[in-house]
Amino acid sequence: MLAAVFCLGCPAPASAGEYAPPASNVAAFADFTLPDGAITVFPKGDYVEPYFALTALLAAHGLGLDVAPAASAFAHWLLPFQQADGPFPRICRSGATDWLACGPADADDSLDALWCLLAAQVLPADRVLAASCARSLAHLASLWNPAQQTFHALPGNSAAYFADNVEVIGALRQLRRRPATATRFAVQLAALPSAAGMLQGLRRNYGYDADGALEPQRASMPPTPPGFYPSAVAPVYLWLYDLRSGTSGQRYWHAWMERYGKQWLAGESDHYPWGLIAWAAYRTGDAPTARSWLQNCDAWRAAGRWNVVEEGVRIGLANALDSKPPS
Repeated sequence: MLAAVFCLGCPAPASAGEYAPPASNVAAFADFTLPDGAITVFPKGDYVEPYFALTALLAAHGLGLDVAPAASAFAHWLLPFQQADGPFPRICRSGATDWLACGPADADDSLDALWCLLAAQVLPADRVLAASCARSLAHLASLWNPAQQTFHALPGNSAAYFADNVEVIGALRQLRRRPATATRFAVQLAALPSAAGMLQGLRRNYGYDADGALEPQRASMPPTPPGFYPSAVAPVYLWLYDLRSGTSGQRYWHAWMERYGKQWLAGESDHYPWGLIAWAAYRTGDAPTARSWLQNCDAWRAAGRWNVVEEGVRIGLANALDSKPPS
């Protein structure tokens, strides 16, 4: 879930003047990565939301970029902050070098799942991360409400989100399909719901119909006010995590672009340009749309409309599109 970028209590992003122009010869996430390995939400920032860094790393990795050095440095910086029962906090810088937990994470359910996905996909040989992932999966199981058939975002919190549940479904599907992780985490994965049960929960709680409307009837429980986020963004996660693919997925993608694409590509839908949608475009085979978004990035970065997730998609798409002939 990406609500943290709108957090009123979070440290402010860098001013527009602090955004360096893109350069092809800098290390991945150079404007966001600190010498100790921390990856901040905003360039040269003082605030780490682990979910954002994980999403950015996985996006760039999914688009073919080697992020292992940045991922390893970040993961081992983050590890000491993991709580005994599995979750990670939001982390803020105190002084020049000290970091302190400064509140609950944006969403534990997505974070738990993506943390293990990073370990499995990017750093599969790291046994320390594997042990941490086992704790995260156990914590994820505690967030599942079997009566409602949905994951809740945080312990003791009634809020639950369509996008979070799609991320968890996609991540668990990948972990279960990989023989090494299916074996290593057999106990933890057995304690989590089946894919069929989770999909039934999407239908029951959010009114999702794989062959029905473009958007789910509800993006969250309890309902949140409609808007580009979360309403229009909610179905995007279905393409990112392969719940919509093939010919049907392309048909729904064209419907999304007809409804929202023009304003989104113009940067008029939200303060942030939502690079995750460009990644979804690329995954559906719509390279021209992904390229259009990429070509607009310089202006958005210069205007300060930028965060680490946008950066992960930007560097990933630059890599993926550069390796293919122009569309």
